[in-house]
Amino acid sequence: MTGKKKILYVITKSVWGGAQRYIFDLATNLPKDEFEIVVAAGGSGPLFEKLQKAGIHTVTIPGLQRDINIWKELFSIWHLFKIFLEEKPDIIHLNSTKVGSLGAVTSKFSSLVVGHKSLVIFTVHGWGFKEDRPVWQKALIFFFSWLSSLFQDKIILINTPDYRTAQRFIPKRKLTLIHNGIGPINFFPREEARTFFTKKVGRPIASDTILIGTNAELTQNKGLSYLIDALSRRNLYSNYGGFASIVIGNGENRSELQAQIAKLGLRDKIFLLGFLPDAARYLKGFDLFVLPSLKEGLPYTIIEAMSAGLPIVASRVGGTPDLVTDGKNGLLVEIKNSIALADALEKLVKNPVEITRMGEESLKIAKNRFQLQDMIEKTSALYDS
Repeated sequence: MTGKKKILYVITKSVWGGAQRYIFDLATNLPKDEFEIVVAAGGSGPLFEKLQKAGIHTVTIPGLQRDINIWKELFSIWHLFKIFLEEKPDIIHLNSTKVGSLGAVTSKFSSLVVGHKSLVIFTVHGWGFKEDRPVWQKALIFFFSWLSSLFQDKIILINTPDYRTAQRFIPKRKLTLIHNGIGPINFFPREEARTFFTKKVGRPIASDTILIGTNAELTQNKGLSYLIDALSRRNLYSNYGGFASIVIGNGENRSELQAQIAKLGLRDKIFLLGFLPDAARYLKGFDLFVLPSLKEGLPYTIIEAMSAGLPIVASRVGGTPDLVTDGKNGLLVEIKNSIALADALEKLVKNPVEITRMGEESLKIAKNRFQLQDMIEKTSALYDS
């Protein structure tokens, strides 16, 4: 016996997003002399690749996927059951709505079969029943969220709105609010980042150009079509010609967004750079950061942008108000509102003094409230409870 506690992290997909980064940061930063780490997920992908490079043991869950399919769910439950029996973890840490339900029920069943009781923890990366979907689906997801909570010992909420929602239907003794945090980033200096952007877009970006940027998956949930629409409004480019927009990231909506940019005649102003390894290192090349998401947990990309000293323009959704105080370190707008987004961008673009002031506030908030070490220490304490 090593005396270490074994933690089994479980998530639906081995892609790379906020929830996967959360698992990676915990798995690679928890004290190695205290914890043995295993990560299980459906399929293969960037998460597994990064974990394996870091020497973390990974296990594939056959059939597990985000879409609902009753036969595949039963297949996944059977494999989860076998994994729980084989690994015999001291702690099962579940992530994502589907795994939160399947994993909680399966862990209860496996403990009854073999008599090995694991501490079951679930991290909420956004409540599924708060998403934009039909009412019957919301009701069904809410019911299963409540039912699953009966089998979960502790529930971590990563933002204040989701914590308040949880208090309405889950006993408070089970709930813990732990914000996401990030470690130090080795940023490229502003001019070096801008030189890189110039090469990528194939045209010069002057040092005095106001550069509006984002780092996001090109998917519907990130609301980038509203950003493009906002940037076409109020003759923003003709009135303030000295600025451009760069979008870092890739995804299923790339062609659609590219077509929208072309239709609005903005191909010389808005540039889709695609995926960049270590994208956060280039953030100091931006003057302000925008994220018009339709849903969020607590977005790492905003924390990174704040750490780069950038003001933020973002949707008032999920945990974003935990990061951005309207008028202090950025501006918040309602979701799916291109006009409000255009107003917020114009307000900052024509006021460089505000850009500087809000950027300084962002840096202070990031340093004081959203550090990786704080997240590690609070989560580790929960594992020991």
